[in-house]
Amino acid sequence: MKNHIKTIFFDLDDTLVNSKKAEYNAICEFKHLYEGFSKIEDNQFARTWSKVTMENYDKYHSGKITFEELRVKRMQCLFATYNVKLSDNEAKEKFEEYQTIYERNWILFEDAINLLEELKGRFNLAILSNGDGNQQRRKIEYTGLKKYFQEIIISGEVNVSKPNRKIFEIACEKTKSNPKECIMVGDKYDTDIEGALNAGLKAIWIDRKNESREYEYKISELVEMKKFLKI
Repeated sequence: MKNHIKTIFFDLDDTLVNSKKAEYNAICEFKHLYEGFSKIEDNQFARTWSKVTMENYDKYHSGKITFEELRVKRMQCLFATYNVKLSDNEAKEKFEEYQTIYERNWILFEDAINLLEELKGRFNLAILSNGDGNQQRRKIEYTGLKKYFQEIIISGEVNVSKPNRKIFEIACEKTKSNPKECIMVGDKYDTDIEGALNAGLKAIWIDRKNESREYEYKISELVEMKKFLKI
């Protein structure tokens, strides 16, 4: 796979940043702020949060709601599950509480920095992430990732999201790269891998969920990338 590879694009959440862990820790801490949730188990509450998050992110990525509406809807749906109705303002305030906790819990996967240290100087490195520009850039700064990347492309800033091939074309333009010379590394097969392949890039799938789907370039940890890059 290494032949003629010049640029590596990394997804951010659940590829470099352990967002699932951060989200779980944050929503459990948030739950304990409210006496009304005291009898609900952490795992159940976290599953509910994950469910409403995925449902509303689908609406956001399809353009049905804005990013601000996404935050409000996530919190309203969470509380509605437990028969509590929130106004838009109440939901916004509670999401800001959660967001503060979530940001304190941002953490990288253990092998992320070691891998990036080995790759820098050998390849052009860029982040290609779906999400809100302000939040993703804060995350990149907070976790110490910024110094490793020449370019950062975020869907909220270019108004198109993975898997749309247009965002991959924008990423290649910004890095002055030929798609055939690029690899996309991500954890979501439908979004990161299929999107990249459809745009003419190569792709490495980091499958931490151990899905049954077969794919030639599948890994379970970031460090395994090196066997495909032959470094």
